Amino acid sequence: MALCASAVAEEELVDQPGDWENSIDLGFSLSKGNTDNVLLRFGIQTEKKDGPDAYFGSLSYKYGEEESKANEDEILGKATWKHAFSGKNFFGLRVDGRRDAFADIDYRFSLNATYGYYWVDTETTIFSTELGMGLTTEDKGDGNSTYINGLFDQHFEHKFNDNAKVYQDLSFAPRIDHLDDYRIEFELGLETKITETIAFKVSFEDRYESIPAKGKKKNDLKFITGLSYKF
Repeated sequence: MALCASAVAEEELVDQPGDWENSIDLGFSLSKGNTDNVLLRFGIQTEKKDGPDAYFGSLSYKYGEEESKANEDEILGKATWKHAFSGKNFFGLRVDGRRDAFADIDYRFSLNATYGYYWVDTETTIFSTELGMGLTTEDKGDGNSTYINGLFDQHFEHKFNDNAKVYQDLSFAPRIDHLDDYRIEFELGLETKITETIAFKVSFEDRYESIPAKGKKKNDLKFITGLSYKF
């Protein structure tokens, strides 16, 4: 009877689909005078938790000019799927894409399979870590290369109340056949609702490449503010 009840409960959980939570982010800054600067950021993301499955997708574009000359042109994309089993364990798939004209990254695509654990998974707080391995293909200005990479990922999210939340992501991806070639990506953000559908969003991003394209710097820091429309 206990086994049947458990199976029915799990079936009910899977059969009740969650709602997609979508948002569009827009950030813009303009200065004229002693210096002329323009910075535009547009992003869209979607996420859903459906029983044991969690889905997330995002796509963003950043463009900047200084003294009427472009100094930033970047596209980022990410999609993940996680399936929980045996309590708080989960496995998943993750796809990442990046193009950055000023870091001389013509393209980079990574596909990773991961295994992880939800250390905390409540209505207000999520904290998880995962390990994985995948395949990366990229062109950093000196031709195409394809290699196997490792992956460590950590995610934290906490809702203070219905109007404010903080989130943080950290990932480390080394090249397996060349361990001194690795990437570290970090993001920290805060969202505060202004209305039921519009939130103020501020975020800090740091992207580090141990071996960047020739003549490029290893570290890229960005501080971004803007508005987010929820639907």
